Amino acid sequence: MVNKNYFVGIDVGSTVCKVVIVDSNGEKILGKTKILVLGNPEKAINLCLKELSKKLKIKLKLLKKTALATGLNSDKISIKEKESEITCIGKGVYSLNPQVRVAVDIGSFSMKALKMDENGKIVDFMMNNKCAAGSGILLELVGEGLELDVSELADVALKAKNPISISSQCSIFAESEVISYKNEGAYLPDLVAGVCNSVAARAYPLIKMIDKEFKNVAFTGGVAKNQKIVQNLEERLNFELIKLPLDPEYITAYGAAIAAKERGG
Repeated sequence: MVNKNYFVGIDVGSTVCKVVIVDSNGEKILGKTKILVLGNPEKAINLCLKELSKKLKIKLKLLKKTALATGLNSDKISIKEKESEITCIGKGVYSLNPQVRVAVDIGSFSMKALKMDENGKIVDFMMNNKCAAGSGILLELVGEGLELDVSELADVALKAKNPISISSQCSIFAESEVISYKNEGAYLPDLVAGVCNSVAARAYPLIKMIDKEFKNVAFTGGVAKNQKIVQNLEERLNFELIKLPLDPEYITAYGAAIAAKERGG
């Protein structure tokens, strides 16, 4: 890495590619963007970088030289510098709020929890990627089945009167269960709330296993944008989650940019 004026973090997940560019100190975000991967992570990264290159008036090849990648599809791209998702989540969260000790991250196909010490060092982590029922793909499948966009689910769920319990442990079976309730005439907000609560229910034991004291927890990943899931998880934990000053979907990419700075700064 040769440039020390900016650093690029790339989080290329299973469905969405996120890119964040930070200044030389890693304190200011100069630009960020995201795009659907659509089966071609290399193309997705190039489109994101081209957009930011034009916006910031920085040559594309220079951005690539300062880039570090992470995420499920990071092994399928040409960016040479790479780091694990766990490390990038930790760096992103700690840089935004050093008081955080536990981070739970829910993406499209996986759920992760990690514990950090007072210096931001990761001392333990756990992952649950055996089944997608507790991850974002469940929300996408349910949204399609109920003819709702994923972004609409939280607002609908927050109108619930008596959330319906979703018992299926598999995302496909859970989707079928939801459709069955819909066909029986279930109240839509109660049904959507039940789905959101089921995601929170799967996140809670992961947090409990990683840190029994439940201290200073932050929620990251695209699913963290769903306020019904946030609300239900807070009810289970019996305290408020720490709110970070960045869209939770970009925190891993931000952490990758911090990792790039540490390697090249």
